[in-house]
Amino acid sequence: MVLRVVLIAFVVVAVAVLLVREVRNRAALASNGVYCPPTTVGTPSTPSPSVPGTVPVIDETSLPTNGVVAYDFRNTQRCASCITIEDWTSGVLKTEFAAQLADGTLIWRPLDVQQPANAHFIQDYQLTSISVVLVRYTNGKPGKWENLQNVWQLLGDQKAFEDYIKSSTRSFLDSKE
Repeated sequence: MVLRVVLIAFVVVAVAVLLVREVRNRAALASNGVYCPPTTVGTPSTPSPSVPGTVPVIDETSLPTNGVVAYDFRNTQRCASCITIEDWTSGVLKTEFAAQLADGTLIWRPLDVQQPANAHFIQDYQLTSISVVLVRYTNGKPGKWENLQNVWQLLGDQKAFEDYIKSSTRSFLDSKE
């Protein structure tokens, strides 16, 4: 009987300690400006001192007449996961699609949707989280688009993430719709 009470007490204390640690970790991350759940796209925040500057408002004159833009839609303040998504995506595009980036058929565009002039992208591409979106421009107008939502699920596996970005971008570039 005594052993049972001791074991139950141990389990209760262990669970309580784990909960307290989790709450403290989340509070510490939030106070440092690095906690960024994927459901906070477009909500106001202040720039993080660890992220220099902000991504500028999009320059519409640099969009392709005919081509694809790979957007990294993000907030001003970014968590480590948001930065990883941008870094890994940028790396794949620069290594696997260097020719398309050079000739302008593919443009890489990180974009802060918290800038008032960029807020319309949240509705335009039905964003519910920070994401990478491929958009085909035809005659200077945006048309077909694809939200690469699986970037969040693949953050734990860099190779799978990069393969996903590469295959999705290749498929999107190859389709002429």
